[in-house]
Amino acid sequence: MRRTLVCAAVLAVGLVATGTPAALAEPIGGAKLTGNDVIVDPGPGATPLPDVPASAWVIADLDTGAILAAKAPHVPRPPASTLKTLTALTLIPRLDSGEVYTVTYDDIAIEGSRVGLVEEGTYTVRELLLGLMLQSGNDAASALANANGGLKKTLAQMNDEAQRLQALDTVAKTPSGLPAEGQTSSAYDLALIAREGLSRQDFLDIVGTIEVLDYPGYMPEESGGNRETFAIANQNPLLNPIDGNEPYEGAIGGKTGWTTEAGKTFVGAAERKGLRLVVTLLNFAIPTYDAAAPLLDWGFKNADKVTPVGYLVEPVAPAFDEPPAPAPADNPGAPEGQTTTDTGAQGSDAAEPGSTAVASGSTAASTASWTSGWVWGLIAAMAVGLLLIVLGVRSLRDTSRGRRARPRTPPGSDDDASLGREREPANHA
Repeated sequence: MRRTLVCAAVLAVGLVATGTPAALAEPIGGAKLTGNDVIVDPGPGATPLPDVPASAWVIADLDTGAILAAKAPHVPRPPASTLKTLTALTLIPRLDSGEVYTVTYDDIAIEGSRVGLVEEGTYTVRELLLGLMLQSGNDAASALANANGGLKKTLAQMNDEAQRLQALDTVAKTPSGLPAEGQTSSAYDLALIAREGLSRQDFLDIVGTIEVLDYPGYMPEESGGNRETFAIANQNPLLNPIDGNEPYEGAIGGKTGWTTEAGKTFVGAAERKGLRLVVTLLNFAIPTYDAAAPLLDWGFKNADKVTPVGYLVEPVAPAFDEPPAPAPADNPGAPEGQTTTDTGAQGSDAAEPGSTAVASGSTAASTASWTSGWVWGLIAAMAVGLLLIVLGVRSLRDTSRGRRARPRTPPGSDDDASLGREREPANHA
C-alpha cells in the first residue's frame, strides 16, 4: 500500500512538473494552425482554394496579420535561401549601408549560388545586400556576416531576431540557407519575417529592386583606373519573370530558394487597392510563379469573404534600431499606487501605419489563452494528484484495519526479507 501512496504522489508531482503548459498551449498565431492539412474558413461567396502542390504554405494580410488560409503552417522544414530574409532583416539595422568591406577568399569559396564577389574587392554593405537578395549570393551572405563581426555573432543575432518575432519554428545555422543539420523554419515563421521586413523601407528598397546594371566586379589593375561592372537581376519571378509571364500585378518583393533537401521555397508579397498580402511556400516543384500567383489571386478575391484562421503575431520587443518603449504614465483615474499602459499604442505592440487593432489584439488573446491554459492545466494536475493521494491513503487505512502492527526494525538493521518482497523488478527500455 505504501507503493500505492508513493505512486500517487509521484504521479501528481509529474503531472505538475512535466509538459502540462506546453501540451495545453495553442500554437503561435491561433489554435487552428496545427497539422499538415489545408486550413480555411470560407464564408458565403468565397471561391475554392487553388490546389497548390506544396508541403506547406500561408497566405496572410501584411497589415492586419490575418491569415486567410494555410497548409501545415507550423511544420518545420528546411527554408533554403528564403532564410536570407532573416539575414537581411537582422543585419540591415546593425550595419551602415555605406560601410565598405573587403572580400576574403573564404567569402568567395563558399558553395552554391554566388553573386560574383571578387577576392580583395571592396563593396558597400548596400551592394552586398543587393547581391544577397537579388542574386541569392551565398558569397554575399558570408561577406555580410564577416562585416558584422563573424559567423558566430551573426547567427546568434539571427536567432535572437527570430525569437523577438516569435518565429519559434526557426533555427538559423547559416546566413545563406545552405543545408545544415537542425536548420529549420516554417511557412508561418517566414510570413512573420517577411511582414517585419516589408514594414521597413530600407528592406523594401532592396527586395523591390529589379536590376542593378553596374554591380562592382574586378578591381582596376591600375591606380585610378575604372573598375569593371556587370548586371545583376532580381530572381523573384513575380517581380521579374523570365519565362514569358508578365510581372505579377502589384508585386512588391520577396525571395526565392532551392536546395535538394528543401525543394523550392518562396516568400512573396503584392499590393492591390490598399490590400497587401504575403504568400510563403515550402517544398514545391512547379514553377514558382505558378505556385504563388494562384494563392495571391485567391487572397485578393476572398480576403473579405473568409474568416481568418489565425494571425501573424506581433514582435515581443522593439527592433534593434527602434527606441525603447517609454515608461508607462500614471493614470489619474487609477487607484493609488497603480499605473496603466496603453499597450495598443506604444512599444512593441504599436500597430503599423494603416493597420487595425486586430493583430495586436490577437497577440494579447494568444498570450492570454496560453496563460489561461497553463493555469487550468496546473489546477487540473493538482486536483488529479490530490485525488490519487486521498484514494491511496484511504486504501492504506482500509487494508491496515484489524492487522497487528508490525514491530519496528531496530535502527541500523536491514530488513532484507521485507525488501525482497517489496522490490519491483527493474524496468527495461
